[in-house]
Amino acid sequence: MITAHSVWHKLFFAALYLAAPLVALALLYQLDQPYETPESYRITSADWVVSMTNDPPTNGWKPLNETSRPQRDRSAPFTSVWFRVQIPKNVEKPALLIPYPRGNYDIRLDGERLFVPKPMRRPLHFRKRPIVVPLGTSAVATGEPLYIRVARQASYTEIRYLYIAPVDLALRDANEQLVMQYYAPIAVLVLMTTLGLAVAMMFFLRRQQAAYGWYALTILLWGFHTAHAVSGGVLFNHFFWYGLNYVSLSWLVTELYFINHYFEIRAPRLERYVLMITAGLSALLLGAATFALDSVRFESYYYTMATVASLWFMALAFVITGRYFVAVRKRWDFDSVSLWLASAVVIGVGIRDLLYEFGVPQIPGTVYYLQFVAIVPLLLFGIQLIRRFADESRKAEQLNTELQRLVASRTADLELTSRRLTKEERRRVLAEERSRLMRDMHDGLGGQLVHALALSEQGKDRDLERSLRLALDDLRLIVDSLSPSENSLQDLLASYRHRVSKMLQRSGFTVDWMLEDCATQIALKPNTALSILRIMQEAVTNAVRHSSGDHLLIKLCETDEQLQLSVTDNGCGIEAGVAERGLRNMRVRADEIGAQLDILTRSGKTEIRVSLPLDFQDVTVI
Repeated sequence: MITAHSVWHKLFFAALYLAAPLVALALLYQLDQPYETPESYRITSADWVVSMTNDPPTNGWKPLNETSRPQRDRSAPFTSVWFRVQIPKNVEKPALLIPYPRGNYDIRLDGERLFVPKPMRRPLHFRKRPIVVPLGTSAVATGEPLYIRVARQASYTEIRYLYIAPVDLALRDANEQLVMQYYAPIAVLVLMTTLGLAVAMMFFLRRQQAAYGWYALTILLWGFHTAHAVSGGVLFNHFFWYGLNYVSLSWLVTELYFINHYFEIRAPRLERYVLMITAGLSALLLGAATFALDSVRFESYYYTMATVASLWFMALAFVITGRYFVAVRKRWDFDSVSLWLASAVVIGVGIRDLLYEFGVPQIPGTVYYLQFVAIVPLLLFGIQLIRRFADESRKAEQLNTELQRLVASRTADLELTSRRLTKEERRRVLAEERSRLMRDMHDGLGGQLVHALALSEQGKDRDLERSLRLALDDLRLIVDSLSPSENSLQDLLASYRHRVSKMLQRSGFTVDWMLEDCATQIALKPNTALSILRIMQEAVTNAVRHSSGDHLLIKLCETDEQLQLSVTDNGCGIEAGVAERGLRNMRVRADEIGAQLDILTRSGKTEIRVSLPLDFQDVTVI
């Protein structure tokens, strides 16, 4: 953390802020001092003529001076100017050097084309890399002039620097110019594009961090601007193509959004106004560029809007510096201070480039410098974002490790608790099953055996036999309900039907069994199965003892998501006070398994119906 609490510290950083752009410009000027061809080789006199002909014209030539700016013929689709130059006789192995070309060039000597131009039609190629054309020794001897055609979409054409020098000097100067004009910007572009792609990947991994997305978008727009600056190709309308170069300066807008998100500075109104103004200027500029090719008025309007856009983006650079200053006041650390100083460099160099663009002669240098220094804050931001991403990833990994440890600990506790609960649940289920068996055996088998013992003491052997048979049937009923191989209704009813048929036959009853196939394909848990069988057994026993009938209908069906089992006799109905205990037991058993018991009497017939929902937890459809 940088400490700047005293006034002197703050004054020091303020002085450093003012000195930073001056130091940067001095360093750039020093780097932008390649070997220069001596001024003695510079061509200062030439003739010119505005002509759209593909070959050098024979008349209309005018002398070229410092104030000459050959103007475009408005009837022509673009500006085309032929220059005529005499080759000096004191140069050995002469070569033509154009270090800063701006347009499409055609170079002729003695009727021979020495430099093949791109097609002379819209959209015109706009060469920016140095041109070196060896002329040969014969050119000096013949005294033939050198013809240079320059075609531009602009309203005027000029050649700012033109040399005829020894070929080795010209090639060395051109190669050194290429470093600053082409190779260095390409290297910077590759570096920043790689960094931008890395941050874009981080954004896709952490989409909640909007700063990463704004940074990637800033790099994308800056990359387009830089690539446009070093490229000579024109894909469509010349004015629209170069208007996009101005519009791509909107990377300053996305940088503003990025700074606010990175330093957590809330300024929604400022962001909205900046976006609206930038969008409006871009629309006006591109609108003028659309019609500037064929309209003098729109061409003038285009240049005016280009100047306004340049001034706006320069003002926006000052706004960004203000955002950095807010960040410094909010968080006085190395990140914010270094970016604040870098913004000062960008503003200073941007002002220099703007003056260089307007052709101010006092501005030295050979190229635009903003393409080099703009990467400084972007590179610092990229490094800081990667460092922040690494720190957050490390913290996330630590939290993940801690979370895994806690999850493992909680899982072990849950497994221990689960084993305890499983053991307790098993004990509870066994206790409930033991209690149910004891109750069933007490109520059914126990009662029958007590009754048999009383009959034995009274010497009633016939009744004793009947009571023992009933006790045996009750025991078999319990065993059937507990049998794992006979848990379906089909198996249970088949076993019960086999045992009860003889008893009904001895009692003089005939039975109709109506069992639906779908209803028999149902499995019941032992408790539910035993309760169903006991209800049916009680219903059959009551019918035999109290109905005074001779026929039973036992029906099993599935209807309305319910399983229905009914026992219907053709007797005299149920009289009050008769079989009340048995009916009460049936209701209790039905309530225990979640079923509904209905007793219906009509026309002397009695129907006892039990309905069990199919979605009951103890019911399974096979």
